[in-house]
Amino acid sequence: MANWKNDKEEIVKFFSRFNLDVNGLYDNVMGLDYDRMQIICYLLSKIDKAIKICDFLDTLERDNHEDVDVIKIYVLISHAEITSRSFQAKGTTIELVKKFFEPIKEELRYRIIPSLSTNRTTPDLDFADILYKIRCEYTHEGNYTGRIFKRDSDDPKSYLLICFKDGDEELFGDCGITYKDFLNIYMKALIENIKLFSIKK
Repeated sequence: MANWKNDKEEIVKFFSRFNLDVNGLYDNVMGLDYDRMQIICYLLSKIDKAIKICDFLDTLERDNHEDVDVIKIYVLISHAEITSRSFQAKGTTIELVKKFFEPIKEELRYRIIPSLSTNRTTPDLDFADILYKIRCEYTHEGNYTGRIFKRDSDDPKSYLLICFKDGDEELFGDCGITYKDFLNIYMKALIENIKLFSIKK
């Protein structure tokens, strides 16, 4: 734990990449009781590794034109579940994922949305359901093909049609956000969850 107390500059720099200033939060976390501080430090270590994996996937996409969006979602949504469980949230896996995104849900509510299913109805899903189903499809079927996020070169006002499954049913959605924007919002959710956990009695 002593090492974490000496790593403020590195941790602050890490989060600044996502337009987040964690100077005050870092000081607050270092003043918590040992058990809560240990949980947060564990999760910071996990997200550091997760981002390194996602950065590596970026290089695969850039250099080898690989499909990587689904694998990124697998890594990040798995971390969201781990975060909620570590912060003592209860519920099913999808409930834990929804809990993670709760502090920033308005920032994603209209940016990843369901579209028509194969039976021409709009499924009752929100962005967390869609991300979770994409993660499960990769986990259980190994399907990692297809773009999910928009690219910087796409029309800023356009949405990208995405496809995912719910069991055997093929569903569709629209994504109006780039991976970079999603990642910034994701990391904001992580910080907000840390803040909430830090003030628990």
